[in-house]
Amino acid sequence: MTMPSEMTTPSEMTTPSEPAADQAAAEDGAVMLERIPVQPGPLPAGNPEFPAAGATASLSARWHEIKAMFVDDPRSSAEMAAGLVDDSVQALVASVREQQDSLLAAWHGENAGTEELRAAVQHYRAFGDRLADFTRGI
Repeated sequence: MTMPSEMTTPSEMTTPSEPAADQAAAEDGAVMLERIPVQPGPLPAGNPEFPAAGATASLSARWHEIKAMFVDDPRSSAEMAAGLVDDSVQALVASVREQQDSLLAAWHGENAGTEELRAAVQHYRAFGDRLADFTRGI
């Protein structure tokens, strides 16, 4: 017995027009990308994590120095704090740009096959997720 939801309508039996076929292919592609596991392999070479991980000890020492000098020279302490944050922001932006460039280089060539493009999408998603996690904390 055929259920009403399993019946084919006359519009489903006709060949779809080009825009409809393109839309269906795009939807199929989106479904395929959604089925891609979010656990991508290692990021392309030269693609480090955000710089804060390696510079924590140095930043901690500089902050300690800034706080210690506040009593004697509050203005200089504030200027040093502003400079430290400015340096950190510049390092973060440079690191993000390097990662972005590395991701682009991994697939942008004309010889990139489907597997390289699939991996690129996975890496972009992981990178985008890390950026989103970072910005949520701000």
